[in-house]
Amino acid sequence: MEKEQLFQKINENIEDLEIIENEMAMIELAIYQKSIEGVKEQKLQEIKEFFEQQAKYYYQKTDKYQIEIDKNIKMYERQIEKLMNAYDKLYITTFKIMQSAINNQKIAIANIVTLVAEKENKDVSSTIIALAQKKLNYAVIVDECRERLKWCRENAQRDINEVFRHHVHQLQIYEESIIDKLRRFVFNRISGKSKYRKFLENYQMEYIKDIKRKNNEKILVVMATLKGIIKQMEKVKMQITIEYEQMKVQ
Repeated sequence: MEKEQLFQKINENIEDLEIIENEMAMIELAIYQKSIEGVKEQKLQEIKEFFEQQAKYYYQKTDKYQIEIDKNIKMYERQIEKLMNAYDKLYITTFKIMQSAINNQKIAIANIVTLVAEKENKDVSSTIIALAQKKLNYAVIVDECRERLKWCRENAQRDINEVFRHHVHQLQIYEESIIDKLRRFVFNRISGKSKYRKFLENYQMEYIKDIKRKNNEKILVVMATLKGIIKQMEKVKMQITIEYEQMKVQ
């Protein structure tokens, strides 16, 4: 195979690799988004069951209180979305940093191929070595980003599960004695309606307030992590550029 054909084949392989890597990256992004959306739907289902269970405890039907229930669920959902948005920003920013590093690796490889083709005409050995090192250095950023994306996927689900927790079966009605059930039935037939309505009215103060506090703490950690990643990666990119310029002139 002629040298020009060989270099053309290498360039084609680089392009094919880029397509494959982009497809894999997009699949990973889709998996992350789907998994987080799945956790959100699970939490919304849990809170609906929670209101259902409370209604049964007070011998009430939820359709009579749907406006109040929907209002509470909406506040609950907004808090979930706030935490999801924080993690989405962290994930997508890290993802873009990783993609930029991968692109810089490809540029370095393409430049090496070009310089190798010109090597017979001029001395470019130091630049080739500098580019090879540059490619390796960007690999450090790619690996670090992959670890951060993995952390993001795992922590997002864990934080949502920690903050938005309802013990759906916490009332343990089935463990009551027959006398206790009869007593509760009589009591709630008289005051169950007012008790359940009061529960729904107080939900914002008793539950949402606590959720907001925990949620804000988690979001602060995520934003601090994002800020740290951006700062760290900018520093590493600066070091890569400096090292590359120094190696070229050696």
